[in-house]
Amino acid sequence: MSDEIGPGSLKLVVAAADPAVEVVLRSHVRDADLRSLGRGAWVAYTDAEPATIRDWLAAALSDGEPAFVVEFERWSSHGKPIDPAWLLRRGH
Repeated sequence: MSDEIGPGSLKLVVAAADPAVEVVLRSHVRDADLRSLGRGAWVAYTDAEPATIRDWLAAALSDGEPAFVVEFERWSSHGKPIDPAWLLRRGH
């Protein structure tokens, strides 16, 4: 199976470490384009705007729980959760 890359950019998503949050992300972002960084943090490659992702998450969050979504072009990584080749294929 090839790692086909569509349009988009990398987003960092930080929200409550609640299984419902990940379910929402996985319902909108392909499995191949979503990586967990640990409890409550994900890197997503998608063409959705940060505000759109925030709106997706709002339904899964309890009243007042925070969510932070940022789109970025420069990055650096270390460790097994994020494969550097996966990141490189998704742009600079």
